[in-house]
Amino acid sequence: MDERDQCDNWTGFLRRWSEEWADAQVSDGVGYLGAYGPTALRQRWLGFPGADEERLTAAEARIGHRLPPSLRSFLKVTDGWLNAGNFVMRLAGTAELAPLDEAEAERYTGFDDWMLEGPEPSEEVLHRHGMWHRAVRLGLEVDAGILVLDPGDVGADGEWAVYICHSWSGVGAERFASFRAFMRDRYRQFHALAADHGMVNETTEALDAALEFGREEAYAGRWERAANIFAEAAAYGRPGARELLVRLDAFLTGDRRLGLYHPPLAPADRGEALPVYLAAQFERGWPPPHEVVQRQPAEVRDLATSIADGTYVYEPGGAFGAFVARARELARWGDTDGAWRLIRDGLPHWEPPAEGILAPLGLLADPLLTPVVTRERGRELLATPRAGRAGPMPEPVPDLDPPGLDWLATREGWWREGYRLVLVEGVDPERLVELLGHEDQDGLAAPATAHELQRRRHESGNRRARNPWDDRALMRVGRAGPGWSFAFADEYAPPNADRLRSPAIPASRATPDGRAVVVWCTFVRQPTAHAQAPTESFSFHISVARGGEIEGALTVESPHHGTEPHRPPLVHRVGTLPEAFDPDRLPAVSAESVESADSADSADAGEATHRRVLQAVADEFGVALPRFALLQGRLHSFETISWSRGPRAGDRWISITVQERASRE
Repeated sequence: MDERDQCDNWTGFLRRWSEEWADAQVSDGVGYLGAYGPTALRQRWLGFPGADEERLTAAEARIGHRLPPSLRSFLKVTDGWLNAGNFVMRLAGTAELAPLDEAEAERYTGFDDWMLEGPEPSEEVLHRHGMWHRAVRLGLEVDAGILVLDPGDVGADGEWAVYICHSWSGVGAERFASFRAFMRDRYRQFHALAADHGMVNETTEALDAALEFGREEAYAGRWERAANIFAEAAAYGRPGARELLVRLDAFLTGDRRLGLYHPPLAPADRGEALPVYLAAQFERGWPPPHEVVQRQPAEVRDLATSIADGTYVYEPGGAFGAFVARARELARWGDTDGAWRLIRDGLPHWEPPAEGILAPLGLLADPLLTPVVTRERGRELLATPRAGRAGPMPEPVPDLDPPGLDWLATREGWWREGYRLVLVEGVDPERLVELLGHEDQDGLAAPATAHELQRRRHESGNRRARNPWDDRALMRVGRAGPGWSFAFADEYAPPNADRLRSPAIPASRATPDGRAVVVWCTFVRQPTAHAQAPTESFSFHISVARGGEIEGALTVESPHHGTEPHRPPLVHRVGTLPEAFDPDRLPAVSAESVESADSADSADAGEATHRRVLQAVADEFGVALPRFALLQGRLHSFETISWSRGPRAGDRWISITVQERASRE
């Protein structure tokens, strides 16, 4: 149904509107029409006789402008109109069209004074603010508001903007590009409000048929066409249309509210839509279980609890379920790219549990899989034919994880001040807690984002304050490529060669020939009297162990604060490392390069050294880290043993604890 054609053909459009209104017999609508109501209902016509050219010319002389095209053609069909939507009871005819008087214009201008707040308003804003002083009244009876035309806001097609303002709306004046657009919107509004009363006619039947076609389009991967159909039907208030539209939007925008005021509690929705709805509510801080959910069967209450505590597992049936289970295991250990490829391969096998489910929504509720389905991937998912429908496959979106390790040098995540990394060969990630976990640890913690882990660490306090050698790390774990696992933590204290106890030693005891690698990097900003701004130095440690013995280690410590510029860092070597880690080959380490560099060059040399170390680790051991999982995904975590040795005879230390005390009034 082309509404533009309808509004160009006013007679057919207005006749349809009038007859649908009469058939609906909406009592409130009849009452609003006052003395005109009985006649309009009897004649099944909400209009009046059309205006001749003489009346149109007289109205144009009164307002000082030629009427816009769509309003002029409308008035030729009916000189006025009743019930333009449910909140405009009567439109002006040619005899009533007139500019607002000055007092009324001034009153409504006050409603727009907010536009002038803040910086110097632009000419466009000032022009919009002055609209009321040139406005022409269009609405004779408007529910607690006003309806006007703006002859100063004219489009290329000669149409004037229409503004409607209700005091109860709280959103100010709403703008429409033309009278045609306004009437189109009011017709939709009439349908949307009457839909609650079960109105059925040719228009509603055509829209419902379009909804069914839209569902087929969505299953075939033509989601954009489906979205347009759903949006049109939703504007008319067709049952289920809004839900279909927002269930598409959940994949496109990341907004998982699903546009619902109450949970979708139908049995068919419990596997897909309800978990997503509940996840969105808990993200917004609603305490579990939701009061509506409390009155539901135990299985619904249990679902709400699992969503709230992060233990929910999306388990669709059929062949697609097998793909999802494997994808979930990959995502659990950081391989989000691999997880997405599995989900993508399984999509053609997905079957909807109900006609209102267009795609596997449950992916957006599972705490491990939600980060995997980015907006770009959500678009690819919707463009993939599923539920047995045929259609072209979309172009796959690129992987998110770069190869190797040197991307760590960009310091884009929580590791802006440094990080600790343990790589273990021949060991699954879940075993790392056995090898490196502190005695207080009881297995791996539930998967969490970096932000959640930061908050948890902050709430538990800084454990390093216990004593100088209690240097644990709260690390996230996953796979680092074929045959390798990793543990990773952000860090801000630099390594100390004299006190450091490399976790590579216990980690390498898991298998007779397995290796373990430790990389510890920090970036230290330090003031100096020889530079106008603080300089940033780079400290790092790398150690390699096999079978519980260190094969080689290198620690590079930056000079302490206050030392003279161009002083080379302290270098400590143990055993033998591959040639790529030779200090004389690293720009920020060799004495020659340090002596010849200024402070700016030193920062560049530090970054170059950092990248070279990371590239050497990746090349030597064939490892990589999942950047996306570390930045946005959820990973298991645990607290390690201390990375510093205990005190020896003759060691001295001082421990200072700062405690805030409440003041007494």
